[in-house]
Amino acid sequence: MVMQRKSGECARIAGGILLLAAMLGGCALQSDQPSRSIAPLQGHDIPPVEIPEFDELTPAMQAFLDRWVVSDRGPDRHAWSLVWAATDRNILDFRYDPAVTLPPAETFRRRTGNCLAFSLMFVALARHAGLNAWYQEVEVPPQWNTTNHTLLVSMHINVVVQGRSGAWVVDVSGRASARTRRLRRVSDEEAQAQFLNNLGADALTRDDLDYAYAYFAAAIRRAPQVSFVWSNLGVVYNRNGQTDEARRAHRTALQIDPGNSVAANNLFLIYEQEGDLAAAQALRAQVEKHRRHNPYYLYHLSSDALAAGRITESRELLEQAIELQSREYRFHYELARTLVRAGDMGGARASLRRARELAPDDALAGDLSVDNLPALPD
Repeated sequence: MVMQRKSGECARIAGGILLLAAMLGGCALQSDQPSRSIAPLQGHDIPPVEIPEFDELTPAMQAFLDRWVVSDRGPDRHAWSLVWAATDRNILDFRYDPAVTLPPAETFRRRTGNCLAFSLMFVALARHAGLNAWYQEVEVPPQWNTTNHTLLVSMHINVVVQGRSGAWVVDVSGRASARTRRLRRVSDEEAQAQFLNNLGADALTRDDLDYAYAYFAAAIRRAPQVSFVWSNLGVVYNRNGQTDEARRAHRTALQIDPGNSVAANNLFLIYEQEGDLAAAQALRAQVEKHRRHNPYYLYHLSSDALAAGRITESRELLEQAIELQSREYRFHYELARTLVRAGDMGGARASLRRARELAPDDALAGDLSVDNLPALPD
């Protein structure tokens, strides 16, 4: 099952995310009409979550503005000086980390964070400096990764700050916004909901359903029109065995955004597992299109093909997965296994070397240990 974490390569959606979570068993099929109400998480005491002051300006942030932002030379110079100071390594020295979502004050203190964290911090600084600044979602190719058996896909967000003669786009990732990319202005409430969504996604990857539910529910209360948060809440329900609530949450996500392929995929899996083949068939085309752009799904298909002896198909699927996600060591390792079966020992050795170059230390001791390596004759 998939889940969305927004923002980006910056926020896991927050400034975005998508999650694939393992399906649990379902119960008898009941009404699956969408609902904007948030059902309780059965069997759990939900903890309170702290909502940061997104417009907070600490003394250190004020001192930064006082020193670096020129306010007496007109709006253009005013805006430019903030952009320059916030992005110059010799001044703020901000370190981009796509895995870190922090509130604005803490982002400034640590000088690190993802695109959402940076954007929230920059907007707070800009508005306290008297500037007009807003959030902007940028369409980028989905970036998939997997954490603790949860599949995530990140989206991207940046900031626009207005001067008198034009506007500057401030993007901590360093990417340029191509003219062919779709851009969408994001409200403060949605950006803040994306922040809470990211924290919920982090909790879900730890299998902490209490905090995942608490953060997703808080995000929905802040911005109930954000489709992907409903889908993520559906993942929590499903992991808790509340299939009816999961189904309704995913249908709510699709009611808000019929193009939400993650919600469609998760709902499709529920229908398939429950044996509602007619409902599953209605979603099949949308789901298959989405899956073909998901390298982890291609990896899954390749394993099935290899087990069935379809060596060429397995190889082609893995090559497609690597084209989409070249730094996933498991893809290269599986390709090595497949190439051994195909008799291509040179290619298998090269794939195995690449897998070991990319693998974390714990994988080298586990998944890629000598006992698990393909048999590669000299």
